[in-house]
Amino acid sequence: MLYCFAFEGTFAAGEAVNSKGAFGAGRPICEQHMITKPVVQSLDQVADAQVRWRELRLFHLYRLFVGSAFIGLLLSNYRPRSSNFSHDSVFIVAIIYLLTATAGWLYVRLVQRGLLLQTSLAVAIDLAFGTLVLFAFGGLTGGTGALLLVTVAMAALMLPGRLALLAAALATMAVLGEAAYATLALAASDRTPLQAGFFSAGFFITAALFYWLARETRESQEQAAASDSDRANLTQLNELIIQRMRTGILVVDQEERISRRNESAWYLLGMPDPKVAHLGEVSRELLRRLRYWMTHNQHDNNPVHLADGVPAVVPRFARMGPEADSPVLVFLEDESMVSRRAEELTLTSLGRLAASIAHEVRNPLAAIHHAAQLLQESPELPDTDQRLVEIIVSHCARMNGIVENVLQLSRRERARPETLRLGQWLEEFVLDFKQAHPLGEDSIKVVIDAPKAQALADPSQLSQALWNLIRNALRYGRDMDQAADITLRVRQLAGTDKVLVEVIDRGPGIPPKVQSRLFEPFFTTHADGNGLGLYLVKQLVQANQGEVDYATVPGGGSCFRIALMAPQRLANKAAVAARA
Repeated sequence: MLYCFAFEGTFAAGEAVNSKGAFGAGRPICEQHMITKPVVQSLDQVADAQVRWRELRLFHLYRLFVGSAFIGLLLSNYRPRSSNFSHDSVFIVAIIYLLTATAGWLYVRLVQRGLLLQTSLAVAIDLAFGTLVLFAFGGLTGGTGALLLVTVAMAALMLPGRLALLAAALATMAVLGEAAYATLALAASDRTPLQAGFFSAGFFITAALFYWLARETRESQEQAAASDSDRANLTQLNELIIQRMRTGILVVDQEERISRRNESAWYLLGMPDPKVAHLGEVSRELLRRLRYWMTHNQHDNNPVHLADGVPAVVPRFARMGPEADSPVLVFLEDESMVSRRAEELTLTSLGRLAASIAHEVRNPLAAIHHAAQLLQESPELPDTDQRLVEIIVSHCARMNGIVENVLQLSRRERARPETLRLGQWLEEFVLDFKQAHPLGEDSIKVVIDAPKAQALADPSQLSQALWNLIRNALRYGRDMDQAADITLRVRQLAGTDKVLVEVIDRGPGIPPKVQSRLFEPFFTTHADGNGLGLYLVKQLVQANQGEVDYATVPGGGSCFRIALMAPQRLANKAAVAARA
C-alpha cells in the first residue's frame, strides 16, 4: 500500500519542505513515504539470493583448500593404497579438481547467474572426486569419507530437499560400493559392512539435520526481514503523520539547534531558510520562551506571531527523556484552530442548553398565552387593559416561535432525500401554503424556467426551508403598506448540474453591511425577529448537500437562492467516493 497523501489546508505552503532539518528531509515528500509491500518482498528475495551466492563462494573456497591439500599431500610422495590407481593418475585428478574449483570460484565472482545449476555442478564434482579419493586411499579407514560427509552437508545447506537426499544417496552408494569392492575384489579384512552402514546412515542424518537447520535459519531471516520491514513501515508512517500534523513540531538539542521539524512548524516560523539551524536565528521570541520554560518550568500562555503573515501560536515544550540534556520537543499550536475548536464546543454546549431551556419554557409560556386569551375575552376589560393583553399575546406568540425554532434545530432528523420534479413539486407546495396561510392582497407565483429540472432532497426539509423564506418575504419583503409580491423560480444553473430554487420579493432589500451575517444564529435587524429563521434554512439546505445564499435584485428587492444537486451529480459523487 502506497502511503503518499496530498497536503491539505492552511499549511499548503509547506509542501516543498526539503531541508535537512525537516522530518524525513532530503527527498520529495511523496518519495520519502513510498512503502510498498511487493517491493519489500522482492528486496527480501534479493537478500536471500545474496546469502546463497555467498554460501556458494565459501563452498568453492573450501574446494580450493581441499584440492591444494591433496596436491601438497601427493607432492610429499604420499602414495595411494589401491593398486588400481597410480600416483600420477591421482595427481592429475587432483590438479583437475583444483582447476575446476578455481574456475567455479572465479565464475561465481564474475557471473551471478544460474545459482541452482552451479551449486548442483559443484556438489556433483565433489561427490565424484570424493568417491575417487575413497577408492584410492583405502576407503573409510583412510579417513577420506569425511570429504563425502562435508559435501552432503553443503548440499543440504544449499540445495532443495530432493537434491540433498540425492547427494546423500550417491555418497551412500560410493561408500557401500567401495566396501563391497574392497571385500570381494581385494579381500581386505579391515573392511566391515557395519562401518559402511553406519557411515551411510550418517549421510542421511547429516542431510536431514543440515537441511532442517538451513530451513530454520532462512525462516528466522525471513521473520527478521518482515519485522524490519514492518518496523520501517511504521517508522515512515509515523514520520508521515508528523509531517501532516497541523501542530508544528520542532526538536531542539542541548545547543539550541533545530535538529528536526515538520512542515507546519516550518510554515508557522515564517518559512525560514532551511540552512539556518540555530533557534535564535529562526525566532528570538521562541528561544526566549524556551529558556524561560527551562529556567522556571512554566509556559508563557500568551499567543505570539513568530513571523509576519502567519497565525499566532502558543508554544509548548517537553523533554524527550528524563535526562537534563535530553532534546526538547517544541509544539506550536495554531491559536486560530484552538479558538475555532473552543467555539465549536461552546456552540454545541449552548445549543444543548438552549434546547433544554426552550423545552422548559414551553409549558409556562403556553399557560401565560392561554390565560391572556381568556382575559382578552372578558367583556368588562377596559380598553387600556385590552391593549396590554394584546401585547402579552403578541409577545407570547413571538416567544413560542423562538422555542419552536430552537426545538427544530435540536431534534432535526437526518435527511431522507427523494428525487423531486421541482416544477410540479413547487406548485403543489404553493397550493398547500396558500391553504394554510390566506394571503389576502399578497401574491405568490411560480415561474418554471426548467420544466424537467430534478433535484435530490428531503421534501419535508425543503418544504420547511421554503416555508421560512416565504414567511420572511411576506413579513419584510414589501414596500410601505403595499401588498407583497413573491416569485418562486426554478431554473438550471448554466454549465453545471445544479438546480436553483429562488425566492424573490420586491421589498426594500437588505443593506449590504449586514448581508454577510444573514445566516448567523440570533442575528436580526428587526425588533420582532428572533434571528433563527434563516439560520434554520441554512442548516436544512446543507443537510441536503445544498447551498443557500442571498443576492440583490436589480430595481429593488431580495433573492434567496437555494442550490441543489441533480440526482445524477450526487450518484457520480457517491461512485467516486466508493472507488476512493
